[in-house]
Amino acid sequence: MVVAIAIGYLPSSVLRRDPRTVKLHQQLDALDADAAKLTAESTRLHHEIEALRTDVGAIEDRARADLGLVYPDEVVIHLEPSRLPAPAIAAPAPLALPVEPGSLAP
Repeated sequence: MVVAIAIGYLPSSVLRRDPRTVKLHQQLDALDADAAKLTAESTRLHHEIEALRTDVGAIEDRARADLGLVYPDEVVIHLEPSRLPAPAIAAPAPLALPVEPGSLAP
């Protein structure tokens, strides 16, 4: 009799999901997604570090962007962003090609 009850109870407990288990699986999925993002960011940073160690252009770009460094003969112009909406751009005028007189057939 005890075996029959155990056999009847076991499938229903397997089919029914515990809400705590569902919540833990959701948390696990979220943590896996976070880990993937962090791995991608880490890979990007490793590539950037390697470029800064070996590539002079990358070092120059970083010095210009982060430190505002320029060459002595360069002129820097700082422009404030406009607070007015951008003007509408009109359609370009049609291209007119020069035509020699008498070159057109009637």
